[in-house]
Amino acid sequence: MLIARRGLATVIDYSAVAGALGVLAAVTLLRRSRQPAGERRDPDPATLRLMVAAGVTVPLSCALAVADATGGTPGKRALGLTVEDATSGSTPTFQQALVRSALKTAIPWELGHQAVWDFRSGHTRRGSVLAAGAYLALGAQAAAILRNRPTYADRLANTQVHER
Repeated sequence: MLIARRGLATVIDYSAVAGALGVLAAVTLLRRSRQPAGERRDPDPATLRLMVAAGVTVPLSCALAVADATGGTPGKRALGLTVEDATSGSTPTFQQALVRSALKTAIPWELGHQAVWDFRSGHTRRGSVLAAGAYLALGAQAAAILRNRPTYADRLANTQVHER
């Protein structure tokens, strides 16, 4: 049942992330709605891409890494799972947790968002490649979990998920 618990832990974690993003979106829309129509300026697309990466993706990846390095994300804690150093069985270092978080969450997230930006601006070929990369990363993780194997993120970070 480790497979189902890992999947449910991910749902819990991503629901928490979605809640935070929902609040951020609501604040942004409220702030924008209070500006007079003539004063509204859309940011440059390249600037917006960097703002999302620096303001959302990096902090969320760091927060997930801190959680994993201190006993587990909310979903893992709720379901009795923990991330460990694959060699020693101890709590992973922050560096290990950050590598794991970047590979597991940040890279697919950013590939997906960059694909959306490219599709919106008419760069469908590049958007398709980026979207394929995001789906490949997520599919590889799902395939590893379904086969009860370490994900590529766990292999590269030298971590493993265990039941407490």
